[in-house]
Amino acid sequence: MEVLINALKKAVPFLEDWGALIIAAISLLVAVVSLFKSSKAQRLQNKVNELELKIKQNELDRIAKEKEEAALACVEARFITVGKGKHRLKVWNSGNATAYNVTARFDGDVGIMIMDRGKQPFEELEARKSYELVLVTLMGAASKFKIITEWTDANGKQHVKTQMDDF
Repeated sequence: MEVLINALKKAVPFLEDWGALIIAAISLLVAVVSLFKSSKAQRLQNKVNELELKIKQNELDRIAKEKEEAALACVEARFITVGKGKHRLKVWNSGNATAYNVTARFDGDVGIMIMDRGKQPFEELEARKSYELVLVTLMGAASKFKIITEWTDANGKQHVKTQMDDF
């Protein structure tokens, strides 16, 4: 028993001297691990922030593009039959803005004549509005052909659209 008491008496000063150092070392180790984990979490948060910023920028770009496209005119034309041997070229603005100086024509000699030359250029074709041109088909007219529509937007920019059509 006396040996045990002597051993404890010798261990107590050792624990008093080194115990504080051991606790300090453990605290330092915990602080270093916390610093490492915090740094790693901050890098991950920075990446998340960058991705969020890119997503928001892409969304803003998409919205701006949709607004720009919504403010454009789009003129289209189709060959239609209204009765036996009676044909029309229907020209309409499927866009959301007014088209100016609208013309429609066939690409090349397809054997179809536009009779209402006086209607073109159609000075102002509002959104969702249309007009028709009387057509005369000649013998040997092509069964497939291209229709070219041309118009100017409110900014003065010239647009051209080519479409395939048939009888």
